[in-house]
Amino acid sequence: MRITCTSCNRELTVPDNKLPDTPRFKIKCPQCKKEIVVERMDKVDPSFTGASYDYSGVVEPEVFPPGARVAFLLIVEKSWRNAASAWLKAEKFYQSTATNAHEAMLKLRLNDYQLVMIEDRDEYQGVLAEIGTWPGLRRRTVNLVLLGNDAASLDPQLSFRRGANTYLNLADAARCAELMDSVLKGYEMYYQYLNLAHDQGMG
Repeated sequence: MRITCTSCNRELTVPDNKLPDTPRFKIKCPQCKKEIVVERMDKVDPSFTGASYDYSGVVEPEVFPPGARVAFLLIVEKSWRNAASAWLKAEKFYQSTATNAHEAMLKLRLNDYQLVMIEDRDEYQGVLAEIGTWPGLRRRTVNLVLLGNDAASLDPQLSFRRGANTYLNLADAARCAELMDSVLKGYEMYYQYLNLAHDQGMG
């Protein structure tokens, strides 16, 4: 779907499979940061009156520049949330967040992220379970970092058992930059060899 920003006239393209299944939704222009209200005529009920439709709770598709690296954060613990956000900014990642598990699941279904950081809390287990259902190709493109208190940072066994690429301890927020540099390098190295094996017909 092609969308034109009503504020700066920038033309955006959103894949049809990323559009919410609603007659109206909001999207933020990546250039001027203004919200655009989009109406899908193919989804409009004949009795739809426009003004009476409540779309305030609709999760909007996120639009980022082509080739941008985007991270999704679902972290309650303040020191890690702040440290991760600062590191991501320094590394030139765009960031997205959610305030609850339901919003997180909708965003993960609607958008593509290269890095996902989730705090290991009971209320987020459904989000982690959903990620666990992703097909291999999609899961391979997402570097999943789990934050909790059940093991030391970078513990490979717990990472494997929890279905994450890396496990980091919540007590290590002060080491965020060092740990996240290691997380990125480890992920890139692992998939570099995996992709090489796949290209050679071994995967």
